[in-house]
Amino acid sequence: MNVLIFSVSIGSGHDQVAHTLRNEFIRQNALSRVKIINTISYISPLLDKVILDSYLNILRFYPRAWGKLYEKTNQLDPIIDVNDIANRLITSKFRKTAESFEPDIIVCTHSFPSAIISSLKHKKRIVSPLINVITDFNIHSSYINENTDYYIIPHEDLTYIMENFGVSKNKVLPFGIPIRKEFGEVHVREDLLLKHGFEDKKTILVIGGGLGLGGINNIVKAIDGYMENVHIIAVAGRNNRLESKLKGLSTKNRLSVYGFVNNMPELMELSDCVITKPGGVSTAEILSREKPLVIFSPLPGQEYENAEFLLNSGAAVTTSDVKRIPVLIDQIFSSDIRMKCYRQLAGLLKKPHSTYDIVHFLESKYDTE
Repeated sequence: MNVLIFSVSIGSGHDQVAHTLRNEFIRQNALSRVKIINTISYISPLLDKVILDSYLNILRFYPRAWGKLYEKTNQLDPIIDVNDIANRLITSKFRKTAESFEPDIIVCTHSFPSAIISSLKHKKRIVSPLINVITDFNIHSSYINENTDYYIIPHEDLTYIMENFGVSKNKVLPFGIPIRKEFGEVHVREDLLLKHGFEDKKTILVIGGGLGLGGINNIVKAIDGYMENVHIIAVAGRNNRLESKLKGLSTKNRLSVYGFVNNMPELMELSDCVITKPGGVSTAEILSREKPLVIFSPLPGQEYENAEFLLNSGAAVTTSDVKRIPVLIDQIFSSDIRMKCYRQLAGLLKKPHSTYDIVHFLESKYDTE
């Protein structure tokens, strides 16, 4: 089957999902041809850099502005019409790419390319089925268009939002956010402890996504200052400056510092609690391991809504005060009932085999060979 995947390099989640899907298509069918296109870079590499830099600067210095933009565009008749912007940016490149690749399906992991492909479908310039994969625990209106054949959503509890948007139930597939198959694998804790050289003690994982955001340095200091005889694992992602700061800390508890890692399923399995910003992909990964989740420093917009979903589902706790984080962790660790409840409630939300289920469905429906 020929699969054309459109992504956007704003944050790391959309690209990560695109590559996760690509790998699974090939794993299930070695004859599959899968091509990933970074949409904005495809239009203009310069535009891609400008938008990414602007996005990062907004998140760092004006996060409330991003929240307002997210809110204003989250309606079917928004002030800023993403579909109208897409129409203005349509070029023959998209049509020619689709024609030359001859995709059996087109998958979009971001609403921006989805709007472009939808417009091309409306004009009959593309006829391939369009599948939108939503990568947060909320549904933004920009994903909704008349020409999408299926919407992959994170959980069935969000189906009502699709109904409010007027989307037919037949088009909604609650398979979950695509995560790497390793998050669905069973690990033996004793083997992992030996592999990583860790002691068998309470372990706290602190992560901030690929960019290492969320005040990780201060969180580590707060935990180390309050708690005794714990192991803190801090993952800085691609934030080299943060990684250096963390490695320079003097702590009374054991501190293991990593940059960007590929063994996150193992680090999560070794951890008794995870502290993170609530990005869609990272929280889906944490839920798959049924770990108590402490949310800190969510960005306005999709992360606020992710946090709201997780808190209302009982799978997470949150605070805006970094000094309260170790207190919350201590409360979780000191109560077997709480630990059990968090695991069970995470278990109700988790979709560890989401990627397999999505690809299996699409292969079964659209692979005509």
